[in-house]
Amino acid sequence: MTAQSARPKNPEYPVLNPDSPLSVGGTLPRPERSPLGEGCACLKGGWQGRRYNDIDAAFVVKPSKKWESCVPLPRATSSDQRGIHRLNLSELWEENPYLTDLDEKDPRVELIDCECPLINRCNQTPYHYIHGFTHWLNDRLGLRITPTAFKGDIYISLLEKSWFSQVHELTGEDTPFWIVSAGGKYDVTIKWWDVERYQAVVDHFRGRSQFVQVGEEGHYHPRLKGVIDLRGKTDLRELVRLVYHAQGVLCSVTCLMHLAAAVETKPGLPPNRPCVVVAGGREPLHWEAYPHHQFIHTVGALPCCKNGGCWRDRTHPLGDGDPRDEPENLCLNVAGHLPKCMDMIAPAEVISRIEAYFVGGAIQSLSPRQAKAAQKGVTATRVNPFDNAPLSVRSVRTASERFIRNIPSYPGRYRGRGIVICGGGVKFFTNAWVCINMLRRLGCALPIELWHLGERELDQVMRRMVQSFGVRCVDGEEVRKKHPVRVLNGWELKPYAILYSRFKEVLLLDADNVPVVDPEFLFETPQFKATGAVFWPDFKHAEPPRRVWAFCGVPYRKESPFESGQILVDKEKCWRPLCLTMWYNENSDFFYQHVHGDKETFHLAFRKLNQPYAMPPGPIHRLAGAMCQYDFRGRRIFQHRNQDKWNLFLTNRRIKGFRHEAECRSFLRRLRETWDGGMSRFKSRLIAVPKRRTVPTPIDGEIKIEAWMVSCTERREQRERTLKKLAATDWGPGRVSLQLDCSRYKNRVLRITHTHHQALLNGLRSGADYVLLLEDDLEFNRFFRHNLANWRPLNGRALAFGSLYNPDVNPLACDVENHFFIAEPNAVYGGQALLLSIEMVRYALQHWGTIQAPVDRKLPHLAAELGVPICYHAPSLIQHRPVKSTWGGKPHQAADFDPFWKAPANVPPDRNASSPAPGKTQAR
Repeated sequence: MTAQSARPKNPEYPVLNPDSPLSVGGTLPRPERSPLGEGCACLKGGWQGRRYNDIDAAFVVKPSKKWESCVPLPRATSSDQRGIHRLNLSELWEENPYLTDLDEKDPRVELIDCECPLINRCNQTPYHYIHGFTHWLNDRLGLRITPTAFKGDIYISLLEKSWFSQVHELTGEDTPFWIVSAGGKYDVTIKWWDVERYQAVVDHFRGRSQFVQVGEEGHYHPRLKGVIDLRGKTDLRELVRLVYHAQGVLCSVTCLMHLAAAVETKPGLPPNRPCVVVAGGREPLHWEAYPHHQFIHTVGALPCCKNGGCWRDRTHPLGDGDPRDEPENLCLNVAGHLPKCMDMIAPAEVISRIEAYFVGGAIQSLSPRQAKAAQKGVTATRVNPFDNAPLSVRSVRTASERFIRNIPSYPGRYRGRGIVICGGGVKFFTNAWVCINMLRRLGCALPIELWHLGERELDQVMRRMVQSFGVRCVDGEEVRKKHPVRVLNGWELKPYAILYSRFKEVLLLDADNVPVVDPEFLFETPQFKATGAVFWPDFKHAEPPRRVWAFCGVPYRKESPFESGQILVDKEKCWRPLCLTMWYNENSDFFYQHVHGDKETFHLAFRKLNQPYAMPPGPIHRLAGAMCQYDFRGRRIFQHRNQDKWNLFLTNRRIKGFRHEAECRSFLRRLRETWDGGMSRFKSRLIAVPKRRTVPTPIDGEIKIEAWMVSCTERREQRERTLKKLAATDWGPGRVSLQLDCSRYKNRVLRITHTHHQALLNGLRSGADYVLLLEDDLEFNRFFRHNLANWRPLNGRALAFGSLYNPDVNPLACDVENHFFIAEPNAVYGGQALLLSIEMVRYALQHWGTIQAPVDRKLPHLAAELGVPICYHAPSLIQHRPVKSTWGGKPHQAADFDPFWKAPANVPPDRNASSPAPGKTQAR
């Protein structure tokens, strides 16, 4: 951060008013000679003065109320502005009576960059860093500012002083405490001391002194045990107030040590707050230390800091592209994962420095009552979401190295060999059903584990259906209680299932993988026995994810990426890389931004730990919607239907060259005959589907659908083409209204959302039973109106919210006979053709502003909030044309669109069935 200051452009009136957190000033009276008296300000700078960081800000500011003459200035006028202008770290400047804001837009105000050139000579000149800015300001503004106190100057109001500290609120009394910061910023790793050493210090003083751990979100602050954990729970001003109440401070060279000196102590404590700084050899003692602090340094003890601080930032490269990653800028002497200068500082030395404050009588130990109260705070803060914060480019390498150091040894409790399939939920259970049937058809006798996440993904009916194949169902959510992980979803479940399956040797198969031969022979191949791991190649990417290799500290290798539709591993031989793979996946909120799912996480982990593996030499053989993998002798053994997964509606296209397709389809037909697709869970929320084959006239008359096409003036040609396509179906011409964008929003998503709102509002006024929202870039099924009229959820008036277009949305349940599935609300996307009951329209309009999201996300969330199922027509009656999106959305299409599909003869609604969904809508 480059600090800036503002001053009037008239050079006759030099006013210290920086746009940095640190400056000097005050609203001056109007004497003939009005100097800035005693006082100065200083901002902690980075190496060679090239950067200024918020967390390193420290103050040495104390303007006197009496402005003694030191610089002759012209007589001030009533229009003069003198004082401080600051934008950054404004919380630190609160309550300072000597600071005045300046308006950047004022023509007399000039912004100037603040610099601290003195830092470049700190190893050679006898200055403390409080002098840094004063020298530069004196030169820049023609002043003679002189520091008069060896500390900063931060103001706390009487009201703030009267408030309880956060520790007091947790413990119920005024408990003495030390603040500890056991980490730092990820981009300056050289300042860190080992967390185990901090823990040793905390443990030593347990019962005598209570430590309170602090740390800023996004920085490295590993959890300590036995502390009151306030990491991520204090903003800068709250940290200042916490320091005010603190008995002492333990930290590295960071903002906290400067606050320890700058913030006054509360009544009853010594005027100089105890502070122990684990400094090492990065910065010279005379530049950083305060007289009453215990500044533990190694300057002069090592060749790299024999003449002063080394001012280097990193012990190892972080892969973020920063020049500080260059070899000439890294620490020259690393011991393990610490710089040698920090490794030389033992916990015993820190303990003795803290003990000195007790022995000397500066502070007292906790009383038994205070120690008991302190435990309340420890218990109350035992759970802190700080540890679940996502990784960043700068933090990932350090965090991964720390994880690697703590990987446990192989537990040795796993036995035998078997197959693991992750196949929870309707979509993947359908595919797993085919895979399991095919394995048994091919004569594979290996035990199989079918992993899922919760009862919702695999109920008792589904369990019983696969038990006859010798399949054991494993609930990952139950296993997670014993083996917790940070994140566990679909892709993450695959490495998790490998780790915690009961088998020692595991063949992982994706649910949509179809074996061609019995794969048991793979366990006996020489390649597997030699390495303990076999991976199969993926398609080579046009732009391989090289950056993530750098983030993880792995030299990039130009070799085949991994395809994880099938993985063969010996857990005993590969335990460490498998654990690291799992760690990459439980931090999927970072890694999946750089790699596609779990696949390359295996590759990275094995290369990071130099673990050997084998890979068949033959490349993938591509089929339409599937990819074929081969063994070491060149025989096809797996057919992974990654782009055309089996579905219960059997709308899968026939793939030329796909082996055993007839058998696979017969497995699906048998599944359709014996399973209701999970619809039993939704019977109470949807009208029962009629079974009679007669066609009585609906009691309420014909269902009226009001169609509205949403468009904008820029897409006239596209819209007219779509309207012609619709008119060519049995819908006919003139049966759709047009809602053009007439909003003034510059944001395109807001424009589209507003236009949909207007269309729904007009649809509500029409008096129709349903409103159909259409986009303007569509193809249509030829029998569009006929299929809608014969869609049973609609003609039974059970439908509240539905879609006629499926861009591969995850189903919760499938009704094959009645051509629809119920979708997972959080998985819904694509607003190409949405059908809403008038009650749903009314509810959506009433609650439109409660959810800030695009329409295709907003409406499903409102439907879920209302408690109505989201029904998708199967197959899709709409196809999305591949044209450029107005708002920049990703292109997608419906794989199950059939332009010539025609529903069977109309089946009447069952008037004896209950209808909770519409009733609930009316009630809400």
